[in-house]
Amino acid sequence: MRIAGMLMAAALAVAPGWAGDLTEELVALERRALDGWLKGDPEPALAAMDPDVTYYHVISEQRIEGLAALKEIFERYRGRPLFDSYEIRGAKVRTVGDAAVLTYQLGQRVGENTSYWNGTVVFGKTEAGWRVVHVHWSAVRA
Repeated sequence: MRIAGMLMAAALAVAPGWAGDLTEELVALERRALDGWLKGDPEPALAAMDPDVTYYHVISEQRIEGLAALKEIFERYRGRPLFDSYEIRGAKVRTVGDAAVLTYQLGQRVGENTSYWNGTVVFGKTEAGWRVVHVHWSAVRA
């Protein structure tokens, strides 16, 4: 029985699947970025990005490619808090090899209004730790 349990644990450790501790780690990285946006500071978000990041958001009609292009867009918002508060709902991480996909719903409050966004953040494992390689945001319709 003990050997079967160890074999099962080993199989789960190497198989793609849902990651509990990793979810906490990646959500913490997202919270750092979002906390920066609470102050109008894009640096925490930019610090997590891979140099070759790709990014989809309604702020651009096309895919944003690379950290330099993303930084240029983010600079427009420096010093302007994007929201008063936020919440992360239903965060899940799916891992496959050295990649992790974080999906969640973001609630952003500005005054009395709350908007919701579906977010997909793809991380790649590097020597420096987890880096954001792709982001896709879509607004949730009421």
